[in-house]
Amino acid sequence: MLPPSAYGTLRWGADHAWLADPVNPIRSVRRWCRRWAPWLTGAELDQLVDETKTSNKRWSHDDSAVTLGITVRDRQTLSLWFVGASDDRNYEMRLGIAKAKAAARARKSRAKNSSGRPPGRPRLEIPAWKAAGYNSKRTYQRHKALGTLAQNGTENASRSLSKNRKRDGIKVPPLMQPSVDLAGIDFERFGILKISVMKGRNVVSTWSRP
Repeated sequence: MLPPSAYGTLRWGADHAWLADPVNPIRSVRRWCRRWAPWLTGAELDQLVDETKTSNKRWSHDDSAVTLGITVRDRQTLSLWFVGASDDRNYEMRLGIAKAKAAARARKSRAKNSSGRPPGRPRLEIPAWKAAGYNSKRTYQRHKALGTLAQNGTENASRSLSKNRKRDGIKVPPLMQPSVDLAGIDFERFGILKISVMKGRNVVSTWSRP
């Protein structure tokens, strides 16, 4: 039973009782009021019914919580999920609780599906014969038995630069002389005073006006 001072709660219940029975809402309101406020007189009950006929009846979750005096703690303890909280109008406390529950569920799921291995990619184990630069395990074992293992990888130069592990594995072609005879060209006729023929960073031939 509601006390006489809880008139706001009585109005809240009357509005919801009206919405609960669209066939005969007045009977629903009177029945609810007699159940929770038997101290109402006939005139007071008629006045409450008349007010309920024209009331807004759009109670939000937080408005209901303010009227009923339900806090976040009450909501969590009693599982009152159909109402809001009177002390959390900005949803900060409820969002924090929801995030904490989500994190707990994620930890539980990870622990359940964990394989026990450390996080990250598994360590890649490279066979010794590949690390030594050999193309087959048999060749590596033969050289190992003879004591002729290559210390720095492949011994012969390869066309693939990534397979040449020795500095001297790549052959640099020697510098070649140009096929054009610069001495036989009259560059002064074109106003050219000096010419340098380069190959990379090397000067292979020069000509300058005497």
